[in-house]
Amino acid sequence: MPALKRLIRAVAVACLFGLVGPPVGGLVAWTMMGARSLRSPLPFITGAYAEGAVLALLTGALCCIAAMTLRTRSWLVPIVTALIATAAWLTITMALDPGRPEIVQAFVRAAPIFIPPAVVAALVCWALSRRVLRGS
Repeated sequence: MPALKRLIRAVAVACLFGLVGPPVGGLVAWTMMGARSLRSPLPFITGAYAEGAVLALLTGALCCIAAMTLRTRSWLVPIVTALIATAAWLTITMALDPGRPEIVQAFVRAAPIFIPPAVVAALVCWALSRRVLRGS
């Protein structure tokens, strides 16, 4: 039974990351683009699910694995897992584009755009999921 409880908690945390992470990341991306007000961030917040859902679920899964296996609840966990998930996601999506031979330059240009929203979203989701993970 404890294994089933752990699985349910892991799925709950990954779902929380998948639901909350993309709009938080979209809002961060919106403000990074120089938005001085929150008059019209709705396209960024809703559109963030298209780009951020897989990234958020991967980050949530990595956070669960780290929390349950390493028995740590440090704030470094979401930062490191967001960096790993973002790097993996950028690498995979850029490798799928055969017309882009300069993958390193593309990665260097894209990383500053994707990493801050991913890290902030991971920290917010981590703060919301700590209670669920505490019981694991």
